Amino acid sequence: MKINYKSLRRELKQSYTQQNVAEILSFIGYEIDRNYKFKLREEKTSSVSVSKEGLIRDFGSGFSGDIISVLHEYKNVPLGEATIYVSKLLNIDIERFKV
Repeated sequence: MKINYKSLRRELKQSYTQQNVAEILSFIGYEIDRNYKFKLREEKTSSVSVSKEGLIRDFGSGFSGDIISVLHEYKNVPLGEATIYVSKLLNIDIERFKV
């Protein structure tokens, strides 16, 4: 069976919080400071922040996206795999999205 990734991503985005996205980022190896800032690239000071809605913005490069986008673009994880991974970490039942 296939997964309706568009619907799954929509639900994931509604589940994001600043705290749970920061925990996932920390889990995959980023050092998040108390102001929810971190480094995506080699740089002296953190230019990336996690918003209260759990979205990620890099003011140095202009990148803006969610945790799935970070996994895909910066960790080279295929988009579908990144979506499933984040779903599992956020305890979203992917069975509901199978078509």
